[in-house]
Amino acid sequence: MPILKVQLNHPGSQKSHRFGSGYSKNGVNTIREWNNDISHYRKFILNSGVFLDNALDRKPKEVDLYFWGEWEGNSCFNPINNSDYRVLPNGIHRPFHSIAIKGVQNTDPYVFGENFKYCICKQKGKLLNLCRGSIILFGSVFPSLNKFYIDTVFVVKNHTPSKSVQANGGLGYSQTYKEETLEQLTQYLKIPQINSNNSIYHSQTWWDDNEFFSFVPCKLEVNGNGFERLFINLNDPITNPSSYPSGISYFNSCKLTPKELWNKITVIAIEQKFKLGIRFTEP
Repeated sequence: MPILKVQLNHPGSQKSHRFGSGYSKNGVNTIREWNNDISHYRKFILNSGVFLDNALDRKPKEVDLYFWGEWEGNSCFNPINNSDYRVLPNGIHRPFHSIAIKGVQNTDPYVFGENFKYCICKQKGKLLNLCRGSIILFGSVFPSLNKFYIDTVFVVKNHTPSKSVQANGGLGYSQTYKEETLEQLTQYLKIPQINSNNSIYHSQTWWDDNEFFSFVPCKLEVNGNGFERLFINLNDPITNPSSYPSGISYFNSCKLTPKELWNKITVIAIEQKFKLGIRFTEP
């Protein structure tokens, strides 16, 4: 299979803040409960992580980082008032892991731990056989704003077939990852299991290749009411991202190689004042 450039569009909305509908009080804390809805959601997350100032930085630093991503498990929630919840945060989420009350949704892509992992979303056809060096841009399209918002830049390193994960019970994966994701999916560890051709893709990290690595656009602080997500204009003449709000595109009109596309995205990230988050502490 060739090395591919993938645009993977997932739902970009946030869960509306209403008590009794996915939010609850625990003492003085507001809890965003484990997602039980049909749809996935984005969260504006605050979590400890390691970042680079730019693609040439050779001295990673660790601190609390703000970023957009997916965490369908529980989180402490601090609401924010904003005028446009399409692209600005309705609050700040501090993820935590608890299976005291376990919801139905899985977290994928999963950017926490030693590397990023991608195991299920839209995996069919070409996405079942991605070679090392392929790049996946996870994000959300808002056609009315003419923008593709990117939350995860995923460079593929290798993969583990779902059949192997089933056979060894998820050996080598953290208990948190198994409970947040793999035990939610019949293709992996949920009972009853089913046979599938899915795989857990593992990201190429900065420690694997400091010139071509996976990252999450992040910032060190929130100015005002937060920040807009990293974006590419849908009519960008170089990258040509798809305008479809869901599904998969392969940047067929983009003449750049995966590494050249990665270079383009990192330049855009720095121009938009983002840091490059390369590892996030697992909740």
